Formats: sequence, structure tokens, C-alpha cells
Amino acid sequence: MTSFDRAADIYDQTRGFPQNVGAQVAQALVGLLKLLPSDRVLEIGIGTGRIAKPLIEILGNDHHVTGIDLSRNMMDRLRAKFDSARSPDLIQGDAASLPFADHVFQAIITVHVLHLIRDPQKVIAEMSRVRAQSGMFVGGWNDHNPDSVAERINKKFRALASAHGVSTERQGLANYSDLLPHLPTASATEIVAAEWTVDRAPRFALQAIAERHYSSSWIIPDSIFPSVLAEINEWASKEWGDLDRAVPDDRRFKWMKIEF
Repeated sequence: MTSFDRAADIYDQTRGFPQNVGAQVAQALVGLLKLLPSDRVLEIGIGTGRIAKPLIEILGNDHHVTGIDLSRNMMDRLRAKFDSARSPDLIQGDAASLPFADHVFQAIITVHVLHLIRDPQKVIAEMSRVRAQSGMFVGGWNDHNPDSVAERINKKFRALASAHGVSTERQGLANYSDLLPHLPTASATEIVAAEWTVDRAPRFALQAIAERHYSSSWIIPDSIFPSVLAEINEWASKEWGDLDRAVPDDRRFKWMKIEF
């Protein structure tokens, strides 16, 4: 699993929800799972609390939310967001070896995590072990329009990296639905938790690549990265001409609940 220590200082600026969207996402999660403050909830890859903080604001100080993450820096950012409110219980650790007793959690949450795990089967086994008998898995993800500026640039960036001999294939499961073949008795429910529109210029996505904001760029060697960066900028200039002209980008966040 990949540590996000290097992204802690920029994570909220680059992955955070627009105002009020985080609350919508958390409220949809509470409704989907019918969560109560007394329910024990585990978020794997809790990070800076993009999900956990608005969830706790709904559940209140009597919540039973626990988070685990490889990155202490990310969790330090999360701790700093709580003043009088009670922060989640935070543990630095690996999803492939969860430091919890068997059958503890009513809900196990992962958001943009499973694709970073090289051996998802171990994580699935651990999630199954700590899940309470009536507990559920739930996964969340940003559902980008494949024709959006950012998605087109990211797809081309991966293709250019591959042309230089660098594989940008996901380490683990590409989608949360890929869990289902490993859980043959499970059933899934998918919902749209929130929808919003942002205006983004191509330059914004190119800058994110140049500053290596996302894990897909971290695996590219420094000796190759400048060439890939020059090529993606040249391609984008031909595609859009004015790289500073903002284009509307429709986005959605989805939850998938998996029950046994």
C-alpha cells in the first residue's frame, strides 16, 4: 500500500470537496448504512479526514469512528481539524494486517484505496475478519466524466509514460465492484451521493502533473519524468490551444454498499 506522507500538505487542496459537498457525501453514507453513533466504523486510508470529518459532524461526539492509515503526516492533518469535537481513534498501520480483534466493525469504509494495494486478497481477508457478523463494506469514489479535460489529460499522461516503458497500471483493484468476485455471497447497492460542477482549465490538470500531486506520477523515474511532462504539455496545447480557458467539468461521488 502506498504512503501519502509526501502529499499531506497539499491533499485537501487537490482532493478536497467543494463547500457543502462533503456534508452531502457523509449524509448519503449515513442514510445508506443507517448508521447510528453507537455503530463501530472503520475507515481504511482515513487520510486527512475528507470523509471522516463530515461523518463525525453528523454522528456527534458519541461516535465510534476509527481510522487507519500508513501516513502519520496525513493523520496529523486530520487531528488538527478537531478542537472541542472528539477526533476519530487513529492508528498508523497497514490494511493488510489490521490491528483489531475479529468481528468488531459494523461498517468498513474505503475511498480511493483499493487500487493502491498490491495484494488486495490479503486486505479483503482482513476486512472480512474484522467485520461484525451483520457488518458491511462500503466503498466511495469520485466518478469523473471520461470526456472531461482532467480525465483526458490523465489518460494521455499514462499512455505517454507507458510509451517510455513505465507501467501506470493500478497495483490493486481498479474499481470497488471488483471486490464482488472475491465475495460470491455478497450483494451490492450503488448510489450517487453528490453531484457538482467545477470550472477547470487544462493548465490546472497539467500543473498537478508537473508538481506530482497524484500517486500515478510518483512511480515515474526522475530521469524520464521531464520528457513525459514536455510531451503531455505539447499534446494538450494542440488539443485545446488556450490552456487557461476554463471548461465546465461535471462530477459525482458514488457509494457502493456490499452486504453479506
